[in-house]
Amino acid sequence: MIGRISGQYSAEALSKKKSNRNVSYNSGSFTETDNANISSFGALLAKVNAEMKNIPDVREDVVADFKTRIESGTYNPPLDKLANVLYMAGMLEAAEE
Repeated sequence: MIGRISGQYSAEALSKKKSNRNVSYNSGSFTETDNANISSFGALLAKVNAEMKNIPDVREDVVADFKTRIESGTYNPPLDKLANVLYMAGMLEAAEE
């Protein structure tokens, strides 16, 4: 039993295991470095996240169009969808109370 355990933790067995942490001893001090491997999906996700930060929260052109249509009286929202949204908002508020 002890032979099995020492075999798993021998220098030879440990050198076969991959580690992202490197520790070296230089001039009386230890130096540690950590490495990280980012997958292509992670890199793509980071790129998309950075691009999304450049998108404004409010699209001024759309807001201006709606304002113009409302002020001129030409905006006619679909009342059934509006009623459904208001109903669901009321249901959510009732559920929160």
